[in-house]
Amino acid sequence: MNKIISILVTLLLLVSNQSFGQKIKPTLSARVDTTKTEIKEVYNLFESYLNSNPSRAYENPNWNPEEYSTYLKGKDSKLDKAAYFLYMGMEDTTFFKHSNPFVLQIDSLDHNLYQIKTLFSFEEPKKEVIGITTHHARRNEIGRFKLENSIHYITKDWARYEQEFISYVVEPNIEFNPEEALEAVEFCKKTADLLSLDIEPFTYYITSNTNELGKLYNFDYWLFRITGLSNIYLREVYSAHSNTNYPHEFVHILLPLREVGYAPRIVVEGIATWLGGPIHGQTLEEGLVEVKRDLEKFDDVTFEKILNQEIRNEFDSNILYVTGAVLIQQAFELKGRDAVMALYFSDEKTLKETMEEVFEMAFEEIGKMVMKNIMNKPLS
Repeated sequence: MNKIISILVTLLLLVSNQSFGQKIKPTLSARVDTTKTEIKEVYNLFESYLNSNPSRAYENPNWNPEEYSTYLKGKDSKLDKAAYFLYMGMEDTTFFKHSNPFVLQIDSLDHNLYQIKTLFSFEEPKKEVIGITTHHARRNEIGRFKLENSIHYITKDWARYEQEFISYVVEPNIEFNPEEALEAVEFCKKTADLLSLDIEPFTYYITSNTNELGKLYNFDYWLFRITGLSNIYLREVYSAHSNTNYPHEFVHILLPLREVGYAPRIVVEGIATWLGGPIHGQTLEEGLVEVKRDLEKFDDVTFEKILNQEIRNEFDSNILYVTGAVLIQQAFELKGRDAVMALYFSDEKTLKETMEEVFEMAFEEIGKMVMKNIMNKPLS
């Protein structure tokens, strides 16, 4: 993921002075036979979709209208689940300046259902594969094909379990653990009580690895190292660990939906790490030990450098997560739930000011206090 971020920065610089309005014309592999009427129809639909601002949240006419109410739940929700990761926060017009879609295959699954597999990669500043997506196209009652997400087809035969407010959807060959499900419910209730949060029902998809998780977001392959995520708009949690209980991600799904802006990453991940550990199977105490070791490899370590991600690991975000957790823990110990939520409802612009209000000291002094608590943690 860090590698992709560096490429994104370069791309944004490259396009800063360019105009848009290009026509997206995907390259076709030899397997895509557009002399066949239905394959041509499906290809035309997909081409039209790619030229219809697919990164934006709106009722796209190329999509099955039956999915509008399911997926368009908020200002940043996406109709196409792949769009959450494919465009990585960019406008599609920017993205397609440097990525030409390559349609690998369009295959019939039955008379009225096709699948489209597409390779997306950056062409510059250097060749970099992003992922291979799979979209479904179904013919509607008036004979027209419309696009759909893949998750319904993938999970239609998966096992389903109910545990109070959690609806589990479990990949075949994964054993559902009823005891862990009870622990999951108890963790959510304790977290909600601690922070005075309302618990709304959510669905928890359990998969066995990151590739299987990616398929639920329309990716047959993705470059991202994602093993857990929460979609607060759709009330969905996803795991690639085969685990029935996932405290870190449950914290994310319990936090209230913000109407405006985004919580600073160090805060939202800090809250989840404080209560649920930095990664699956690791407590905050264990994470602190690892992060202390990691930080000792860097020179001139400061809170602000971690906040700005000038100091970070190559393959994970644990330094940021654990630093955020220590910040949140100290805020809670000082002023309780109200301090935590004040930080959560801040944003990138107001974070420093909010920290100073909560701790009643200068930002630099808060940073020194947090780092002292991390670095004084005894190694085990």
